[in-house]
Amino acid sequence: MLDRASGRYRHKNETPVRLHLIGGEPENAHVFNVNGERITDLLNDPRSFIPIRTQSAGVKIVAKTQIVSILEYGDDEVNPKPEARPASGKSRGPYAVLRIEEDASIEDIRTAYKARIKSVHPDLIASLNLDEDLSRAALLATQKLNYAYRKIMRDRGE
Repeated sequence: MLDRASGRYRHKNETPVRLHLIGGEPENAHVFNVNGERITDLLNDPRSFIPIRTQSAGVKIVAKTQIVSILEYGDDEVNPKPEARPASGKSRGPYAVLRIEEDASIEDIRTAYKARIKSVHPDLIASLNLDEDLSRAALLATQKLNYAYRKIMRDRGE
């Protein structure tokens, strides 16, 4: 990979990640980064798009604004297990958003909601001085979580 600023070539790595895009299901993928570059550095660089390799679509160019979450695998975690899905492969709606089973207790629903909202809340992202695109993605993720939580609670009469 040619570094335009220095005119020198940099070695390109493929870092395994668990990628979740807006409107899609989380999937295993690889992001391209250079030696010593963290995933957060990649997400905060000035580019609006990044290349990502997935098993389903090969290499594709993804707008950073479409990324809901991206989790780097640890050295001891080679292939993380995908989240539980119904056998039919169809989404379970708000339960899938909160990553809980449909028979979860009210307390489990509240706990899952609080944990998920804490991880994507726009105020948290803003306090980290991250890219504006990530702040927008956090806002969208928060809205999605709030809608799912309200729908579940309304359907259960809470």
